Amino acid sequence: MNIQLFPEEIEPASFKETFLARIALLLSAPLNWMSPRRIENILLRLMKSYPIASEIEVKNARNAVCLVSSRCRSQEGCLRRSLAVVLMIWLQRRSVSWCTGYAQEPFRAHAWVEINGHPVGEPEEVHIYSKAICVPHYSKNILGEESHLEKLNHETSKNKKKDSEKLVQEIQAPSVNIRSLFALAKGHNWEFIFVGILGIISAILTLVQPNLVADLINQSDKGIKITSSLGLLIIVLILSTVLTAIQYYLLQIIGEGVVFEARKSLISHLLRLPICEYDTKSVGDLLSRVSGDSSKLRMALIQVTIALSSGFLIVIGAAVGMFLKDSLLFLMALSSVCLSFIGTIIMSKAIQKASFLAQKELGKLSGSIERDLHAIRTIRATNATNEEEIKSKLQAERLRNIGIRLAKIQAFMTPVSNMTLQLSGLIVLGVGGYRVSIGLMSIADLIAFALLLYTMIGPIGQIFNAFGGIGESLGAFARIRELLDIALENDYDVIPATPLTSNSIAQGTAVYFKKISFGYNKLKFGSELVEKEENLILKEITLRAEKGKRTAIVGPSGAGKSTILQLIERFYDPDDGQIFVHEKDYRNYSREELRKLITYVEQDSPVISGTLRDNLQLGNHKVNDSDCIKVLEEVNLQHLLSRDSKGLDMQVGESGASLSGGERQRLAMARSLLSSAEIVLLDELTSNLDSLNEMGMKKAVDKLKGEKTVIVVAHRLSTVIDSDIIYVLEHGRVVGSGSHNELIDTVPLYRELAKEQFVDREM
Repeated sequence: MNIQLFPEEIEPASFKETFLARIALLLSAPLNWMSPRRIENILLRLMKSYPIASEIEVKNARNAVCLVSSRCRSQEGCLRRSLAVVLMIWLQRRSVSWCTGYAQEPFRAHAWVEINGHPVGEPEEVHIYSKAICVPHYSKNILGEESHLEKLNHETSKNKKKDSEKLVQEIQAPSVNIRSLFALAKGHNWEFIFVGILGIISAILTLVQPNLVADLINQSDKGIKITSSLGLLIIVLILSTVLTAIQYYLLQIIGEGVVFEARKSLISHLLRLPICEYDTKSVGDLLSRVSGDSSKLRMALIQVTIALSSGFLIVIGAAVGMFLKDSLLFLMALSSVCLSFIGTIIMSKAIQKASFLAQKELGKLSGSIERDLHAIRTIRATNATNEEEIKSKLQAERLRNIGIRLAKIQAFMTPVSNMTLQLSGLIVLGVGGYRVSIGLMSIADLIAFALLLYTMIGPIGQIFNAFGGIGESLGAFARIRELLDIALENDYDVIPATPLTSNSIAQGTAVYFKKISFGYNKLKFGSELVEKEENLILKEITLRAEKGKRTAIVGPSGAGKSTILQLIERFYDPDDGQIFVHEKDYRNYSREELRKLITYVEQDSPVISGTLRDNLQLGNHKVNDSDCIKVLEEVNLQHLLSRDSKGLDMQVGESGASLSGGERQRLAMARSLLSSAEIVLLDELTSNLDSLNEMGMKKAVDKLKGEKTVIVVAHRLSTVIDSDIIYVLEHGRVVGSGSHNELIDTVPLYRELAKEQFVDREM
């Protein structure tokens, strides 16, 4: 499916412009498969002799290219579009600059055309892209600056030039081609070689069949007999069928292997992305890349291999055989076949547009249903079921109407295609029959010619279908590569060769924050200090959690309390300052080592689908059933064991649907108590608990005192007033710290919070 990167306003173009655009697209096709360096060299030669095009000429060329090819309006089509525009301008004996570049956060690449350093027809965000290649038009001095590669060439030696080429290739990573797709089949080289050999043999056997039939016809005056030609024809048919079956089977195995490897890579990558990526990306979109997009990869592998290994040889062999038998009849048949495929290509554009609309509407329908299912309880509770049902049905109706439109085009396309092919057959039979009647051709040669014609038509259809399959597969592969190109959580982690020096103030602490500043929204380089200050969630936070003691963090909503816990877990890295864990800068630990030291009970207390045992043993399979039962009693969840006869094998439902909010919180706490980690992070542990269960949970936490370091975030001051130290946060800053009694006397915000919760009396 083609996804527009930004809205394109396509206007009608003249016949001359659309004609040149189609030629430019054909000429640019080979460039799309070449390396960036080779593209640059070719365009440099083309652009060096022609004057600069006007902005109107470039806009018209860009419009015409987008008009004749919807793929050039897609997210993946910027390379195709920009190269076609350059070549269309070249056909008009003019020149234009061709540029490629990249932007960070998130990493993305783009290709575009420029005049005098000004991008033509591009959104404003192109100006933030760093140029990787800039092929200048005729006047080099108007660019205003050298291209990135030119600077590298001036500043480096020949050895470093290779490094710059590698840099450009890395920048162009999101662009995919058939070679990169076939690279996924690495390790299946021998299978491909065997498939190729089978394809060649199968093609030869297919091309032999018309001649064997001609021999049988020549022998027909002797009557129907079992001759060597008949026996050989039967053997050839059986052998060709068997070899084709083996060929398809091997390709299916290779295709499944490629899909399997792609899914393994995606699964591994998805589970290790930085936490910030899950904050910004749709879960449904990520899952669709594992299921839908990966399954489309096998299509191109199978179709292209079949088309190239046997189909192409059959077409060439059949054409040569037809030409040798009768060159005039061959040219007449070829003309009608070409007309057939020209008509097919023209109508395929309409099909492509309708298919795009169908996929777009299907995505809307899927999104609508997914949204409703996630909020089904809210929808039922508000009696909005009928309303949502009507919306989804209207969307389904729009999808049906587009499907009917697509069916009309396809229904018209098939008869037209068949009619032209039948016309080709009638021409062969009519003209061929006439030539037989005047003695210029034998009846056996005519039948062999007709068989060769129909033998050739099938593979030609395969080749054209393969191009469609390639486009769809490469689109899916681009989405997969887009995800795989995202850096993993620990890709940029550098564990110092020599441990970073400990801070003397951090001695005796389990966790120590030294002037930590952090903001979720990362600003661009060069942003104003005022803007940076406004973006920060935490501002120069300094706090210490001593070993074996309980540290509480309180404050109003949005003060940054939960963010502190997520920084300790290193879900995010601070913008400024240092964090020490067990007296060492926590960058000295790998993330896995760090998280072995910490157990974290989240605010929402998520529960994974599965059994009670699965949830209790998550990340800690060493605990046995007796440990699980004991800890359930500690958090007052022993009733779950009697609720279901399966005991620990009781299913908790999707996201813990069979448990109440309080039960989910206590189950998360039970998992934390089973952990051997030395640091316990508790985020709003009692927010969903009644007073009785709150007291029970508080007792469970009290048992940890002296054994583990507990850092607890809370709104309810009653659960933390006996903590060893309490930090008060407001607007991302620490406004006070100390014991409950000290804070009531010294911090007005804490005194107000305590008064509202009736815990303002000194202990």
